[in-house]
Amino acid sequence: MKPNIIFIILILLSLILIRLGRDTIVVNNALLEKTYLATETPIFIAKEDEKHIKPIYYYNNPQLFFPIDQYNRGKNRNKESYWLRKSIFLSAPSSTGQYVLSFNNLTFVDLTLFDGDNKIIDYRKAGLFRKINSLSPNDGRDHFIIHLDANKHYTILLRVKHIKGYTPVYDFHLQTQLDYLRKTQRMKIVHAFMEGAIIVLLLYIAFAWLVSRYKPYIWIFFFLLFIGFYSYGLQNQFIDLFFPNKPQLGWSFVSVFRNLAGISFSLLTIEFLNLKKISRRYYKIILSIIAVVFIAAVFNFVNNYYLANFKQSNWINISLGALYVIFFSRLFISLWRKIDKMQRFLIYSGIFLVAGISILVYCGLVLKEQSIQYVSMLTQFFVLCITMILLIGIRLKLRKSELEHHQSTETIVEERTVELKKANDALYEQQIQLLQKNHYIETLIDEVNHRVKNNLQLLYSLSSLYKLGENHNTQDIQPIQSMQDRIHAMMLVNQLLVYNQNSQLKLNILVIETVNYLRQMHDPAKTIRVDVDIEQDWFISTKSSIPLALIITELLTNSYKYAFKGRNLSDPMIVLSIVRNSAGTTMRFEDNGIGAQTILSKTSFGIGLVKDLTRQIKGKVTISHHTGFQYLFEFNNII
Repeated sequence: MKPNIIFIILILLSLILIRLGRDTIVVNNALLEKTYLATETPIFIAKEDEKHIKPIYYYNNPQLFFPIDQYNRGKNRNKESYWLRKSIFLSAPSSTGQYVLSFNNLTFVDLTLFDGDNKIIDYRKAGLFRKINSLSPNDGRDHFIIHLDANKHYTILLRVKHIKGYTPVYDFHLQTQLDYLRKTQRMKIVHAFMEGAIIVLLLYIAFAWLVSRYKPYIWIFFFLLFIGFYSYGLQNQFIDLFFPNKPQLGWSFVSVFRNLAGISFSLLTIEFLNLKKISRRYYKIILSIIAVVFIAAVFNFVNNYYLANFKQSNWINISLGALYVIFFSRLFISLWRKIDKMQRFLIYSGIFLVAGISILVYCGLVLKEQSIQYVSMLTQFFVLCITMILLIGIRLKLRKSELEHHQSTETIVEERTVELKKANDALYEQQIQLLQKNHYIETLIDEVNHRVKNNLQLLYSLSSLYKLGENHNTQDIQPIQSMQDRIHAMMLVNQLLVYNQNSQLKLNILVIETVNYLRQMHDPAKTIRVDVDIEQDWFISTKSSIPLALIITELLTNSYKYAFKGRNLSDPMIVLSIVRNSAGTTMRFEDNGIGAQTILSKTSFGIGLVKDLTRQIKGKVTISHHTGFQYLFEFNNII
């Protein structure tokens, strides 16, 4: 809701409340003029004798009474009992009916009604401090309902004891029940309207705090809550609802509510103005005031409940009210230029607070206890105005904080965007450098691979040329062929590594290529069957590929050269299987050749090379040679 709309609502609310309050007071005064006690026979008063407390005694001794206008109101009549006497005669024939005898603020009132035959026809009890079970069902704490007939003489005796510390005011009014209802109806409507507005604002503040978690909402909630309890506590409904059988305890809490409301407003001032930061001096002063008000609240409660000295407590509250007026007036004048426009709404509400406190202090000084009937309405009016202004200020402040937060967020986002752009540029430069380095490394690797391939090819070609030379017998060529086989095995591994971009290579391809080459070199007619059993898609590392290829080359070469020499077999066969399991890798190589009686590994270069290569890849080999050669290789890891 926009601030100007709230101001319009506030002004309309003020006008409505002022009009209703004015009409209520006018109607009340007009109806009071009709009361019989004010217009007919005078009221007489007498001080109670401690030896005589029965109403019949005072009825039979009218000489004890004197006119109430001779009653000295300046003297303190606290806690003394007085008797009031009034004669009633209703001459109009239509005046028979129910009448209400009402009063204000008196703590204990006993009504005795005598008829013209000197008989007691009614006896009632009322008063602000009466327990509810001692009241007549049709009566209230501040009124009696009695039946009077026309053309009959009645005498009313009222025993009054007022223990609140004030000089009692005997403002009794007798009027028809209809006139009494008219008098109280408008007052009840105004109270109901303002109490409903307070409840609505409390709910709004509670939901606003749940949404925003803005701490000043807490203090304004308690301020409005305690003021609401204070204004409601000044009415008899509060006592009847919460303390029906302990009314003095309920009236003792009323003053505490007012003090707690003052503490809440002080804490709101500290939080909303950030008083600790902008003025340490005023911060310390307001903390001292809070401590004083809290001590006063405790003292007033004890003083009211145990000593019933409400007058003294009222003077303390008047002094505190004057202290609030002086402090907040000085505070707002001093800090006007130090606070922002939103915080100045607290000062606007403070103006209403100072005005309200000033009016209440004036009422307390002039009207004293009689001001209670007006304090409740005035308090509700001012607290609604204060709360509405505070809510405007809080809403504007939250709106400003949201805008500042959005602006700071946008600034942070822009700064982070610039930082990210710089970081992206740096990463892009690093990426370019890495790509250049990777290209350079790939070029070097390609060059190395190319040179290795060329060198191996050169060695292979030189050995081939040597084999083609003259004057070489078979014994001279065999070592050259063995060397060529080993060179080819290394060339094959290098070729497969280059093909797989220097990563892992497939084991079955390596073995099959090696077998095919050696068969072409040693058994082009394919007279010897070679069975290979290897798992598909088995990748091995570069570290294991060359030793394993050399081992297989050496085993196949030996089998081709020696295993089947000088022996005609119907089915010469070589079997090679490689299996992996949880313990590692097992490679089995065997042929069904002639075998050998003994193995001299020291003089046999091939077998010694096989053992050395096996140890290189962390394995061990077991050789059996009696019925052909069988080799069992066990490797501790998956090759």
